[in-house]
Amino acid sequence: MEFHILGPLEIVVDGCAVPAPAPRLCSLLAILLLRPHRQVPVDELIDRLWPDGAPQPANPTATVHTYVRRLRDLVGADVLQTRGRGYLLSAQPSDLVAFRAAVAEAAADPARQVEHLRNALDQWRGDPVEVEPTVAVGLREERLTTIEQYYDARLARGEHADVLPELQTLSAQEPMRDRLTALLMKALYRCGRQAEALSTYDGFAGRLVDDFGLDPTEELRALRQSILTSSLDEDDDEWQHQNQLPLDIRNLIGRDELVTEVAGLLTATDGVRIVALFGTPGVGKTAVAVRVASELTERFPDGQWFVRLRGASDQPRRADDVLVDLLRASGVDPHAIPDDSDARAALFRSRLAKRSILLVLDDAQDAAQVRPLLPGTPASAVLVTSRNPLDALAALDGGIPLHVPVLNPEAGTALVHSMLQATNVSGEIEELVDLCGGLPLALRIAGAVASRGSVASFASRMRRTGALATLTIDDDTAVSSAFRTSYDLLDPAVQRGFRLLSLFPGQEFAPDAAEALIGPTYDQVLDRLEAASLLQSVGRGRYLMHDLVKEYAADLAAPDLDAWKSLCGWYVGTANAAMTLLEPGAVRVPIPSYGDRTVADPENWLAGELLNIEAVAQRALELGTPDVAWQLADIVRLHLYEHSLSGTWRALIRLGELGARTSGDQAGRGAMLHARGVLARQAGENEEAVALFEQAAELYHACGFTLGEGALRCNIAVSYNAQGRLRESAEAFRQGLAVFRAGGEFARMPRGLNAQAMNHIHLGEFREAVACITESLEYTGPVSNDRLVALVNRAGAYKELGELELATADLRTAEPLVDNRLDRVQWGLAKAGVENRLGHHEQAREIATEVLRESREIGNGYDACVALQALAESYLFVGDVARARTYFEEGEALAAKSGYGTILAELHADLAQCAFLDGEVELAFAQATQALAESDVVEYGIGQQWSHSLLARCCTALNRPDEAATHQAAADTFCRETGYTPR
Repeated sequence: MEFHILGPLEIVVDGCAVPAPAPRLCSLLAILLLRPHRQVPVDELIDRLWPDGAPQPANPTATVHTYVRRLRDLVGADVLQTRGRGYLLSAQPSDLVAFRAAVAEAAADPARQVEHLRNALDQWRGDPVEVEPTVAVGLREERLTTIEQYYDARLARGEHADVLPELQTLSAQEPMRDRLTALLMKALYRCGRQAEALSTYDGFAGRLVDDFGLDPTEELRALRQSILTSSLDEDDDEWQHQNQLPLDIRNLIGRDELVTEVAGLLTATDGVRIVALFGTPGVGKTAVAVRVASELTERFPDGQWFVRLRGASDQPRRADDVLVDLLRASGVDPHAIPDDSDARAALFRSRLAKRSILLVLDDAQDAAQVRPLLPGTPASAVLVTSRNPLDALAALDGGIPLHVPVLNPEAGTALVHSMLQATNVSGEIEELVDLCGGLPLALRIAGAVASRGSVASFASRMRRTGALATLTIDDDTAVSSAFRTSYDLLDPAVQRGFRLLSLFPGQEFAPDAAEALIGPTYDQVLDRLEAASLLQSVGRGRYLMHDLVKEYAADLAAPDLDAWKSLCGWYVGTANAAMTLLEPGAVRVPIPSYGDRTVADPENWLAGELLNIEAVAQRALELGTPDVAWQLADIVRLHLYEHSLSGTWRALIRLGELGARTSGDQAGRGAMLHARGVLARQAGENEEAVALFEQAAELYHACGFTLGEGALRCNIAVSYNAQGRLRESAEAFRQGLAVFRAGGEFARMPRGLNAQAMNHIHLGEFREAVACITESLEYTGPVSNDRLVALVNRAGAYKELGELELATADLRTAEPLVDNRLDRVQWGLAKAGVENRLGHHEQAREIATEVLRESREIGNGYDACVALQALAESYLFVGDVARARTYFEEGEALAAKSGYGTILAELHADLAQCAFLDGEVELAFAQATQALAESDVVEYGIGQQWSHSLLARCCTALNRPDEAATHQAAADTFCRETGYTPR
């Protein structure tokens, strides 16, 4: 338990304040807290509780005893003890103890005086407890004295600009304290506001005479005189105020947040502030630094110094020489400057000890060049720019590195707009910004040159002749010149690695890709290029080279085809290894061996490299390695399918087809037709899909790829199934599975068996479907997409058999295997169907709604039809026929358009049921008759049962009993022979 009195009385238990007791109990506790660990007589307590003039109770002694008993119940008998004719509190106010301890630490530790005094003042929560006026006055005086010490210490650190607003507020609150007045005068003077400092003295002196007939103290009068004569802070040596900042460019666009962040860091109060801006050559580090320094002139009244260190040149300045210039600029006689390097640095720190300057060190080479130039006291700050992140400055000197990024498209567009007089050229400017990669130097050169003509023609010239060749005004004003300066400083081995990295066609790349291009020294090359800001680390162990930097590197030498082939081999081999881990049963065209590749996390590897794989395929066509394009497209086919990445897939297929035609590879052409067929089937274009699969099968046969032929037979079977050609589908599956069995390719069988099971379900062969899927599960691993599909399909078979507990168990087992959007759709459709059968129609509706949304987003028409049907059933089963009919009709339109024969027959039967429930018996009879005919054509058993059952009800309502009996017998026979349980 703790007690606080520096503010309203507060009792804290286990870190939480408890409700305060009644006012009299608070007064009693406060009186005892102010006299801790000593006996306070009852008579004294009575005098304190009811001072002169205050009405007392009839028996004040008894009242005090009552108050003590109630207070003891709150704080404990061990804390509040009876001692003779009085009471003792064995506790003291912890905030007052902490306050006085911190003030004592400030006196004993001058180096951390400000921190200690701040800790002391943080103990105060408001005015102290008012129980005893004399005590309260004493506590307030302690607080004010500490406040004055605190601001005196901060002024000594040169933080006058920071403390000025606070001192103005305090002086207004305590207008008769001469020490506060003195502190305010000093802060105003050091912020360049001499007249206001003198006016503050005059106001204080006038109040002192008017109110008390007194004059200011001699110390205050002396302070006024030193301010009047501008001699307050004079050193023995004359201080030379410097403002050396170069031009602060007018249109510094897109840097407001960065400027604010840097300014905030430089004006913090925790020691010498060092901020290092680093980034790509031409990104505008110096412009940001100058803007920050220009905005902080009042915060650093003793000067803003700017030093060009020429770190990126072949002759960087020595810190020794820079110190000579800085000491001379500060007013030191040249003959008094020591020869010793350490002595010069020490003298420089001494010169800055009582000063507040901002030192801008531009274009630093490394931390070693910067370190001797750092101040030793916290009143000054340092802002460094460099192409190097200066990690050593952060590690050893507390520097804060900040990366200066390229401009985003909006800021880049605004920058070019600001340089042009033209209007209505936004689209052209956006293209220009894209070609410049957001690099400010490139954008400024582009804006300057384009302003003399047409933006469109300048952009066209950049595309035609190359960006770097176009982004040039003269030898000193060219983007390539900025890059060349950094390149020339690199070791030959690093220069070679830099040139080789230009072959990488994508954006971000992993170190392994760099190793494939560069060889064993890749890590040293990456480190050196990052240090030179020719390469940027973007997290997750990946790197990025700016497009213009990459163009510069590419222009330095012709492509190294051996290195390029090594990169291609790495991508093809690693992608193949990743897909083999994820989909060991997938059928792909065999490729040459590219060595043993390992992938720890294949899913994440593919997600991170897909864009690069597409870029490698594109570049492969340009550099004479066309087979790489179709190999990559074929390898990642199943990943793109399962993740519904149809845009990337189509692009890769297009590149793969060009590559296969160029090289004349029949297997490659077949693989691309195979992929196009899967895309067509997914879009509901089953006729086209079958045609493409047949063409692919011919090519696979011609080159002896028997396994591929088997896979295509299974794909053809899936399209037949979607069209309602169930017997043809079953036969195609039989052929495909026979190929796998003959070749001992049992890992390839689960997909075919799972799809064949769907034929069994549609034909009403539910037990055969369960057997087919159970065999499939024997060939799948514990965690695989094939296992998920098998469990989902078996749940569907169990649902039709009415074995809903088994169906629910399979779905529960399958749920943890859901890995992507397509998985969610398949699992969700089965789950919605089972929930409808269980009577959980609201849950079914929620699931079906989400599945419908995802199916539409990924362009899967068949699944969208099934989702619409499940959604409609969730309304039909609760009697909302109108809404059910709306969804059935939407599904029917989609099924009819895409030629989904089996589900179209189901939907016609569903619409017939809606008509029957609405009393439209003749319409229901016609629609059910149509549904039966469609089901008969495709031998769709479930559709036949639904249609017969509904026709029996229609015939009964139409008083046609013989026909009703015939239809009912057919429906019952199907249920009896197959085990089907109607919904």
